[in-house]
Amino acid sequence: MKKIANYLLILFGLTLIGCNNNTYSDALKAEEELIATFIARQGIEVVTEKPTEWKENVYWKLPDYDNYYFHLVEVGDTMSAPLEANDKVLLRYIQYTLEAYADTVRFWNSDDQPNPTELKYRVATESSCTGWQIALEHMQYTGAQCKIICPSKLGFTDQNSNVIPYGYDMKIKIKRF
Repeated sequence: MKKIANYLLILFGLTLIGCNNNTYSDALKAEEELIATFIARQGIEVVTEKPTEWKENVYWKLPDYDNYYFHLVEVGDTMSAPLEANDKVLLRYIQYTLEAYADTVRFWNSDDQPNPTELKYRVATESSCTGWQIALEHMQYTGAQCKIICPSKLGFTDQNSNVIPYGYDMKIKIKRF
């Protein structure tokens, strides 16, 4: 009787393993579909050339990154010096999933989080991801604001391993000494 119970338990375990046929490529395809659905649901117009004038809800699909979209909301203080490598950036952001009922985390003001996230431009750290660094490259000035759609490959490690894309609303202040 014990042997039969063990056999059934092993058979049940193998069945569960066999039922999970999702691969990483399946997850990437699902991510691509989620991003496309989000773009359609939000009425976003996608362009392949960087706009000289940013119209509302027009996102630039960057040519060097799959499924990365950028929209400049506010250019910022163009009278100030633009970002340079190693500049300290104070970042406020709203992070949201791309599902119809988004899971949102807000770090937009001091009511949400007392201090902004600090990172250095063009310096890889745990407090920054590649998607943010790409956005900073196109923001350039204190007071700049943007929105991005960031695929998991350009996100933080947990987003990458779980294949979760995020949207971000971002605003920056450059801190120089």
